[in-house]
Amino acid sequence: MPVDFAVYGLDWGFRGPRWVDFFEGAPDGRPWALWLGHRRQGSEHGVRIGTLPRPRYDETMCPNGGDPLAEVAFGGAFGLVNLTLPDGSVPRPDGLILALVEHAEKQAKRYEEWPQVTWRVEGEPVRARVWHFAGAWAGFTSELPDAYVIAIGIGLPPEETHLVRIDKTDSYGTDFGAPLSLTELGKHKSNRPEAWLPPPQRDAFHPDQLALVPETGH
Repeated sequence: MPVDFAVYGLDWGFRGPRWVDFFEGAPDGRPWALWLGHRRQGSEHGVRIGTLPRPRYDETMCPNGGDPLAEVAFGGAFGLVNLTLPDGSVPRPDGLILALVEHAEKQAKRYEEWPQVTWRVEGEPVRARVWHFAGAWAGFTSELPDAYVIAIGIGLPPEETHLVRIDKTDSYGTDFGAPLSLTELGKHKSNRPEAWLPPPQRDAFHPDQLALVPETGH
């Protein structure tokens, strides 16, 4: 199904490639999260922005109650541990991937302890909570009436997250009014080598990641 909710991305002062990174959908086909990629022109720095329509997200992730903000925080934390993994050619220590996911879950449950920063949405200040890990960061705001917004950034300060509602969807190379297709998104991105965010370290693990490698018994 097409995107039927307000979508947020970086404001138009940000110069560089923009693209639809991926989406997540409910069993009935309605998307409950849309992720947009932004990469600063001529650099490897950028931000991935996820828009989660509030009522649909709450219904999908917390149908029996619970804390939707913990789920939102985990969406950011999980995205961060994925985005910061080095290239696949770097051997993964045994147990590290599971340990990273468990670490993301633990941090997400403690989102109220994440430091607060100020973002801007349509020029207005909103509070966001941010978690730093492995040379990058993830944050979210719950202060918009229509959506939760997650940002995952590499090389750019989280305080410089300035968001607007995206109406010029052609800037992302995808018609938001047409049904979304992961296959079509994959084809579109494959034709644009700049349409991805490189990890902070491509050829080695960051100390934050190595600190989570499980100890092996003897």
